[in-house]
Amino acid sequence: MKNKQTLGFILIGVMVLATIIVIAAIMMSGQKETYYGYMKDNTTAEKVISESEKTVEKNVKLPTDSDFQPKKGDFVKLVADKDDKHHYVKKEVVSHDDVPHGLMMKIHDMGNMHH
Repeated sequence: MKNKQTLGFILIGVMVLATIIVIAAIMMSGQKETYYGYMKDNTTAEKVISESEKTVEKNVKLPTDSDFQPKKGDFVKLVADKDDKHHYVKKEVVSHDDVPHGLMMKIHDMGNMHH
């Protein structure tokens, strides 16, 4: 009987430890910021807009590599560390439909239009 109790306590301890590790990993990986942009040429985004803060930054140089080679007129999705907004951990060319509507309006300067 004592062995079963000990085994139970050990299993509970392992489960608690695993839960703490998973929660810590989720919190650490969650420190990312998503940006969308419109390419002015192959290496410069005319505008880059923060998804959460809706702030616009103009003429942002984007490093290209074999996996990321945007062209003029492409829409791009960029994921950066919250601490360093110019260190993009993920860069990809996306379609017009992948850009959230509110951000697309900012890209096209439609925010000041009145109907």
